[in-house]
Amino acid sequence: MKKLQFHIVLFLLFFSCEEKIDFDVESRETIRLVVEGMITNEIKAHKVRLSLPVRDLNENPQPVSGAFVVITDQQNTFILEEEPENPGLYLTDNTVQGVFGKLYTLYIRIQEYEFAGSSYMVPVEPLQPLNIIACEETGEFFNVETLGTGDPFMMEIDYDWSGSESCDESSCKAREVIYHLNSVDVNEIFKPEQELVCFPAGTIIKRKQYSLNDNHQNYVRAMMNETNWRGGLFDVERGNIPTNMSVGAIGYFAASSVVSDSLVFEP
Repeated sequence: MKKLQFHIVLFLLFFSCEEKIDFDVESRETIRLVVEGMITNEIKAHKVRLSLPVRDLNENPQPVSGAFVVITDQQNTFILEEEPENPGLYLTDNTVQGVFGKLYTLYIRIQEYEFAGSSYMVPVEPLQPLNIIACEETGEFFNVETLGTGDPFMMEIDYDWSGSESCDESSCKAREVIYHLNSVDVNEIFKPEQELVCFPAGTIIKRKQYSLNDNHQNYVRAMMNETNWRGGLFDVERGNIPTNMSVGAIGYFAASSVVSDSLVFEP
């Protein structure tokens, strides 16, 4: 039955009808679509965002609506629905959970154009104890010092001190994304200084750590060389960022294992 469902979906990919959208094309070699998507081992609605390429760094990406989007592991097939209030954002059902050891493929069909990309899930490194140090000599504010070890990962850290006495009328929340790659990159070593996230006692700290397979790590490294690591002593010539999507699309479809925790910081 599952194999039958898979073949039905592939049939729909070729012959289903979608709402007409503005999808300017000149040739099949033209980059026409930007893909941002991920499936994890969490039970939740997994996201894929589709947009058109931008020509200027300050330009807002135009979302791509009316696409037919599917994630499959060759046995199970998950059809993603576009969120009505958020054009270009496609979601699985909220009961979907990725499984370690499976190869996941993202299929996208927009009018007569088709795109696909595959990714596999690897184990994630366990979370290490937080190393929190003072931001300043007064000792009233602190920051997280993250020293990555083991296999590569991406970590999201959310801070919330809105319930603290130190919260004023400005924003009392912050987020930072940290990458640990298992290779030495001169641009990373000599990257420009990043602004510290400093927070007071009573801050709620939530961490979420994602595994990176080899291809995903290569994508992250290239992306960082073009963004956060630029402006250092050893900038390299700009180049194309690798993708695991088929011809005509850029971006990345990822499969990651995830671990998370949370705490209330008290010095």
